[in-house]
Amino acid sequence: MSFVGVTNYKKTSERLPGKHHNEFYDGKSLIDVKLEQLFDSGAEHVYISTDDTEVSNSENITYVQRDAEYCNNVTKFGYVLEKIYHDVPVADDQNVIYTFVCCPLFKRYEEMYKEYLRSGKNQIAVHNSTHYYMDVNKRPINFNFGLWHPYSQGIDPVYMFPYAGTVCKMQDLREANYMIPLEFEYFTMNQFEAIDIDEREEFELAQVLYNHYK
Repeated sequence: MSFVGVTNYKKTSERLPGKHHNEFYDGKSLIDVKLEQLFDSGAEHVYISTDDTEVSNSENITYVQRDAEYCNNVTKFGYVLEKIYHDVPVADDQNVIYTFVCCPLFKRYEEMYKEYLRSGKNQIAVHNSTHYYMDVNKRPINFNFGLWHPYSQGIDPVYMFPYAGTVCKMQDLREANYMIPLEFEYFTMNQFEAIDIDEREEFELAQVLYNHYK
């Protein structure tokens, strides 16, 4: 079975106005880039949940309108995802790649999908970092203070999930009502691929890296 892409965006962005529609590279927006990546990886169709009314469907792209109450930072995220998953006309047994458009440097969806088929296990894209991390209470997370402090090569990685991609059946997303299914394996990516754009600096950094690594 081939896969169907599912993604979403809202028309306004509080932290970076125009984030989804501003030119990112060569006349393309973040939405255009993500669509291109999904189709280049073998998507047979892509469904986009949005409150953007200035869009039109094509043969391989369907925009699914989402009410404004599900496109703010007030409605609980679980309700938003339930709305997205319910409204996209995708069968439960369909293989899907669900992603957000704000990770433009990750494009290895074909490789990720092949690993899903080979292993028979759901995949989520993560960045595994072996830096030293502490929590808000100044406690070490993946190392210990003291003379037994390990070199970075010997510490356990911490995994960052930047909404770059989840591969599973549509039913798994609906069952969990979350971006991560109940059972999954890690599909690792590098630090550049993991850039998740929220702020202006991240947008501009991603532009430079995308131009270099595209």
